[in-house]
Amino acid sequence: MALTLILFLSFLFLTVLPDADGMYTVSEVVVQSGRSVTIPCLYDREYENHVKYWCQGYLLGNCHNIVHTDSPEVKCEITDDPIHHVFTVTMTKLKITDSGYYWCAVDIQGAGDKGTRLYLMVTAGPPGLWVEQQEVAGVEGGHVSVPCHYNEPSSMKKWCRIEGSCVEVNSGESGRSEMKDDRSKKVFTVTARELNMEDAGWYWCAAGELQIPVHLTVTRKTTTTTVTTHTIKSPSQSHKNNTLITTTEGAFNKTSPPEQGSQLCSGAQTCLERTLWVLRHAGLVLVFLICTAVAFWKIWQNRRVMQSRENRRHRTLRNQNNAGEPCNVQCGRLGMVVTLD
Repeated sequence: MALTLILFLSFLFLTVLPDADGMYTVSEVVVQSGRSVTIPCLYDREYENHVKYWCQGYLLGNCHNIVHTDSPEVKCEITDDPIHHVFTVTMTKLKITDSGYYWCAVDIQGAGDKGTRLYLMVTAGPPGLWVEQQEVAGVEGGHVSVPCHYNEPSSMKKWCRIEGSCVEVNSGESGRSEMKDDRSKKVFTVTARELNMEDAGWYWCAAGELQIPVHLTVTRKTTTTTVTTHTIKSPSQSHKNNTLITTTEGAFNKTSPPEQGSQLCSGAQTCLERTLWVLRHAGLVLVFLICTAVAFWKIWQNRRVMQSRENRRHRTLRNQNNAGEPCNVQCGRLGMVVTLD
């Protein structure tokens, strides 16, 4: 009789207690009817190539399979991320009848499957713990805040990382995380500062026994730099083009106006080209002015020479008239024939 009781208790212990060897997830989640929820299921590296599944039931050995990673369905979506060793299950349009025990499980061929159990409660009214969104995003070096709403003010509030440590609401700041509880609004807010890429992953808000998963995504910063260049389009006119160059190393844009004088010369090469252009045009104008002046001077000189010659002719003519030279001879010199009576 005693031996039978021992065997029965051993069987009960092995079949009822969750087999959480190498599996991690939340323990109790409450969701309002009609809404959706995403459950993260973390597993050890040794299971990354195994089929994962999500099933409903108190015992893993006889739970009802809902979805497998090798045969996903529409109502319940399952996604495996073997790089980070986590698969997620998203249940949509939940009903009160969906309440019950569920399992994150790994199919082990030829041996007992591995899994961890959680309890999902679907309520008609507001749940005891909820967040506005389960996906939040931050930028490397920045900060992110997550408000966690609750119904029971006296419950212990926590912010935990799955497989990591927790920060309690009454502990104030802990490293780069801070929690503030507003009992009048029934919400405690978690603020994570100085984010880095290693902060990305799954967390949960906790109020008493209730938990709600939250996934944090951290992206790298991008920077934007403004560079001023110059392009000469015609000999008589030049234009400046502002070129915006973007790199992929940052998330906040940094656009600085050009410094004073940069519109004239933005570099040694550009400044030299612009100076040469000005000198070329100045030289052309100077040559034009010199040529014009020389031309006017030549014209003026020619006119002076012609005027001088004409004056000499007139003086010669007058002198000959005064000396009594016959008119026909004088007129002949002028190319004319005159007959006198």
